[in-house]
Amino acid sequence: MSSKLTQHLHELRQLEVITLENVIESLKDEALLIVCLVSILPFLQPIPLPGLSSLLGIVSLFQGIGLIFFRKPLLSQRMKKLVISRKKFESLCFAAEKLVKVTDAISFYSHPVSNSRVSHIFCGIGITLAAAFLCLPLPIPLSNFVPALSIALICIGLLEQDLFLISIGMGIVSALIGMGIFSFFFLAEKIPHFF
Repeated sequence: MSSKLTQHLHELRQLEVITLENVIESLKDEALLIVCLVSILPFLQPIPLPGLSSLLGIVSLFQGIGLIFFRKPLLSQRMKKLVISRKKFESLCFAAEKLVKVTDAISFYSHPVSNSRVSHIFCGIGITLAAAFLCLPLPIPLSNFVPALSIALICIGLLEQDLFLISIGMGIVSALIGMGIFSFFFLAEKIPHFF
């Protein structure tokens, strides 16, 4: 499997100033998926960067909506001007290399149907839902890691046209939805006056 994520990040290393706008301009067609991946990579490290889940979750959420309706990155002017420091970028590259090793090990079913419009709509819905979970300020271990992992698998699956990775990512999203529904009803039963 070609590692498009690490290839694109290597291209971005050559830029003098790395902003989300530069990422979009340099990557063109695959910019949406790379922007989405860059926004969730901090949560795939052993020690995620604090205070970023809501901000970067919103960036991912916009990319999910962009994948559903526009097939291009959906960013505000303020988001486009967001500068990624060299230190943070190197940290993102390190997380990306680790992620690609894992996806290389489990990827085995590449199929062009994953690049269809229907597939993009379903994947966009999955990314949007997972990003919504990522935005929640939950004081629970792995509450950022699990939705970020699902987004990463979906995005890399789309980049590599790998149905297996997309299926795993969508499976994790389904588990998140089920967990959210269960938690809601559990809390509604235990604390009825709160709801």
